[in-house]
Amino acid sequence: MTTTIASIDYPRVATREEWLQSRLALLQEEKALTKARDRVNTHRRELPMVRLETDYTFDAPNGKVRLIDLFGGRLQLIVYHFMWRWENGEALDEPCRGCSGFADQIARGHFNCLHERNTELVFVSRAPLAKILAFNRRMGWKLPWFSSVGTSFNYDFGVSFDPAVRPMSYNYRTPEEHEKAGTGYCFANETPFDLHGISCFLRRDDEVFHTYSTYARGAEDVLGPTRMLDLTALGRQEAWEEPKSRAAGLAADPGPPPRYPDEYADV
Repeated sequence: MTTTIASIDYPRVATREEWLQSRLALLQEEKALTKARDRVNTHRRELPMVRLETDYTFDAPNGKVRLIDLFGGRLQLIVYHFMWRWENGEALDEPCRGCSGFADQIARGHFNCLHERNTELVFVSRAPLAKILAFNRRMGWKLPWFSSVGTSFNYDFGVSFDPAVRPMSYNYRTPEEHEKAGTGYCFANETPFDLHGISCFLRRDDEVFHTYSTYARGAEDVLGPTRMLDLTALGRQEAWEEPKSRAAGLAADPGPPPRYPDEYADV
């Protein structure tokens, strides 16, 4: 349906001077938010890490791969838990529309920036690999996207749900807690079902550690490679970040300058 001008609740019209006064007032709030975000990011980097005891394997176009293989030799790994759609216990041909929109936004440029900061990004879905590959081709993507079918990976990291497998909890809340919070719709699906999230991992030689996971609206904040780096243990690797010693030898101020898209090589 076409939106008519009369149906839009436009902002009030002001003079440039009035606008500037309002903008400067908002700027103070934005600065306060930036400082608060920096504090939260510092606390996130100061989280302890948990050694993974399970040697997860995934289906990939070239066969079975281990979780440590998903790092691509880099120090950090960000896994986007790409929600797949299921019906009557069968995987449908298409995944979540919202996750697809997120993936389309980062299909190129994010990888260049993240790789330059020793960080890999992959997508993992609890769906047959053939369906993942078919959708990847349909979208014209070349995303590193793996299948966790037949493993406990999705359940262990809180994005697949079946009470027969483990007690259900999403975004660190039980179904009862979600009902009290008004978010009971999270569990309004036939089990087993999937939701979305992001998990971060850090590698020390051949050991893999879980450092962070976020779900639901927590994933909204990463529509940009810098904000993704904010979720990781090593952060943006810039000299101003706390703790100061975390990215020693990697940190730069203000960090590598942006490149033109055609100037990126494999980093």
